[in-house]
Amino acid sequence: MTQLIPSGKTRLLLVEGRDDKEFFIRLGKYLGFDDATPLHIVEYGGKNRLAQRLLQLTQLQSFGSISNLGIVRDSDYETDAFQSIRDAIKTHNSNSQNSLPIPHSVFEPTAGKSMISVLLLPADGQEGMLEDLIMEVLSHDPVSACVDLYFECLRESGLTILNHKLPKARLRAFVTGKNASDTAAGDDSDKLYLSDTYNMSWWKDEFWDHPTFENAKAFLSQLLAD
Repeated sequence: MTQLIPSGKTRLLLVEGRDDKEFFIRLGKYLGFDDATPLHIVEYGGKNRLAQRLLQLTQLQSFGSISNLGIVRDSDYETDAFQSIRDAIKTHNSNSQNSLPIPHSVFEPTAGKSMISVLLLPADGQEGMLEDLIMEVLSHDPVSACVDLYFECLRESGLTILNHKLPKARLRAFVTGKNASDTAAGDDSDKLYLSDTYNMSWWKDEFWDHPTFENAKAFLSQLLAD
């Protein structure tokens, strides 16, 4: 069983789920991270479970070695995602003897031991989620325009497209279109989800240099700073 905090790790990155974890693993590899990098990524299983995961982590003796703790979540829609993270930390503090500092703003680390910083996706002050970042990177592809036309057709047909479902639906429609074309290769057709995207034959390493990923890169660099 994988340890929540493996030996030698001094930085933690908490992410909502598998898709987010795979994104940061792949981004980290592109930036040159390897097993010697002191950063470890942990899923907290959804925004409502953050406080519970924090309690699990801070009860571990190995948490004493953590100097920087990063928390990532989607901005989502019609909600205050940053305040949600602050509230989760407050809930943790009311149930633990190991109080954690509460960040005052997005991206800015707290002071003292076990500094905490927060990253919202796609960006602070912008509603949406990780899938929006990926679709921005893929916007150069003609398939993206077809995807937008498809959802516009659905709206004109009288369907109400829910904001919180649209980003994932757009990405899956894009992947489905690419998999049906002659640009797909190998087992692309078996892949459909965000965590699969980076393994597609048409995904290029150069995509990681897209400006939309700059905040995520800067956040990782900040976590690893001395």
